[in-house]
Amino acid sequence: MTYEQFLQEIYVKKAGKAKLTLARIEKFLDAVGNPQAKLNGINVAGTNGKGSVCAIVESILVAHGFKTGLNTSPHLVDYTERFRLNKKCIKPDILKTYYEKFKTLHEKFNTTYFEITTAIAFQLFLDEKTDYAIMEVGMGGRLDATKLVNSVITAITNIDLDHTKALGNTIPKIAHEKAGILKENIPVILGKMKPIARSELTKAAKNKNCPILDFEDEIKIDNSELKNDGCSYDIAIPHYKINYKNIFCNLVGYHQVLNSAQALLIVAYLAKRFKWELEEKKVKKGMKSVLWQGRMQQIGKNPTILIDGAHNPGGIEQLVYNLQNLYEYKKLFAVIAILYDKDFKRMIKNLSPIVDTFVVCKSHAERAAQVNNLGSEVKKYTDDYIIEFDIKSALQRANELANIDDLICVTGSLYTIGEVLAESKNI
Repeated sequence: MTYEQFLQEIYVKKAGKAKLTLARIEKFLDAVGNPQAKLNGINVAGTNGKGSVCAIVESILVAHGFKTGLNTSPHLVDYTERFRLNKKCIKPDILKTYYEKFKTLHEKFNTTYFEITTAIAFQLFLDEKTDYAIMEVGMGGRLDATKLVNSVITAITNIDLDHTKALGNTIPKIAHEKAGILKENIPVILGKMKPIARSELTKAAKNKNCPILDFEDEIKIDNSELKNDGCSYDIAIPHYKINYKNIFCNLVGYHQVLNSAQALLIVAYLAKRFKWELEEKKVKKGMKSVLWQGRMQQIGKNPTILIDGAHNPGGIEQLVYNLQNLYEYKKLFAVIAILYDKDFKRMIKNLSPIVDTFVVCKSHAERAAQVNNLGSEVKKYTDDYIIEFDIKSALQRANELANIDDLICVTGSLYTIGEVLAESKNI
């Protein structure tokens, strides 16, 4: 079996209409000796920012000399991105070998694409003797395969409306699903979020006797400064005797101030729990060297070209704020391709006040919204829009129309920016 054949074989096992349940993966893991139970897991859920928090935690821990495993989803260009050891992606053949080793059991228990991916991560991180296994929740939490890891800490970044068909159409319902990662007596770190979400999560945590470390209570941020190459701020976390000045995180946008502060709180807990010293110098080294693509990432100049994976209304709100406060430009061209099961109506509405010209297109994703549906929504707010039928031609068209002092932003989906990154690597 080649690597490409391996990918084809597992890709057709996408959950689709498969029942959301942990039964398949639990039976598989039990059959292979429950590797997830032997890890020091950091399980992170949330609507937006969970991947960034995971990548920042990874970077700080590596700077302190620990061996880390990081499992995230989705990937942008290649499947290997979902698995990292000490910030480095795993070679394709290694992942293929892990699948082949347990292929018979995967077939026996009919595991899905995501469950196979999670199982590979568990076994890989155990075999590599990682100190910490950082597991980003794929969707929700209660029925997500990553929650089976032996969590030494859990974290929830924020709660907003996304995946409403699977998780519910209200904040409390979604919060209930995210709270599914909580473990009895294991602390949970809550990010900055709406009071209604915090209330639901606090109730769930108390029901499981989970100590709560709340961003609102634990963290004080001052002198935040946003730049187009990162963000800087002062942070105090009195509970852990942290008082750091001029922290710089190389991820762009105010939301990354919040994400990196929550990541630091997670690591501060780990240091105290496992009795090692958190060093300011190493924290700062980790913060300024985070590896995380596709979030407010600049890929071109004259005109400025940004890609951002905002894929729900909350993410678009953050994007709008960052574009208004971080960049100077004459005209804004928004190249958008969104999935049909996302709230693209609100996404377009949130984006429209700052966009001069929309370039509407479609990604290659199975769930990609049709351009005429997106175009109909855009037309409610402006007549200045163009329809192209793929991302490559849309970006080329925006480049032709934009002057050197304009800004082109490609957004709407992680699949969308993944195609842009893949194209740029092929040039």
